Amino acid sequence: MGHLTAFPNFSAGQPGRYRCARQTVMRVGTDLVWIPDVQQSLRQFGDRYLRRLFSSRELADCRGEEQRQQASLAARIAAKEAVMKILQPDRHTALPWLTIEVIRTANGSPALALHGAARALAKASKIRQFSLSLSHEHDYATATVIATCQPTSHVNDDSSESPV
Repeated sequence: MGHLTAFPNFSAGQPGRYRCARQTVMRVGTDLVWIPDVQQSLRQFGDRYLRRLFSSRELADCRGEEQRQQASLAARIAAKEAVMKILQPDRHTALPWLTIEVIRTANGSPALALHGAARALAKASKIRQFSLSLSHEHDYATATVIATCQPTSHVNDDSSESPV
């Protein structure tokens, strides 16, 4: 009978024991924004709303036809919310919107730049890399963020511990 290749560090001969010498931890955050909410905020608060949530670079990246601009801004709000879900600040710590910035790489792909408190939380969580996907269609914008954390060493030889 063959061995289990999907889990190369799993020891089938020793129930309750497992080994993961270097396990990469992933965190995922996602958010969905209703674009009419962004449109309403723009009508109500105008430039004050834009300056509070977006960097000048983000606003420059979103320039264009009004409807497309609003969808792009909504997608960036979703990205910032998704990052906040990954960083998991305590409920007494508010992350300023401008500490999370959605930027464009040289080839036009979206990426993240963290500043200040957001950067400190990412460093404390040993996050090494973010991957970002943005999308918008009709009245909705969405973002998914995947964070890769520094591999950790973990060996569990006590079957009473949960391998979560």
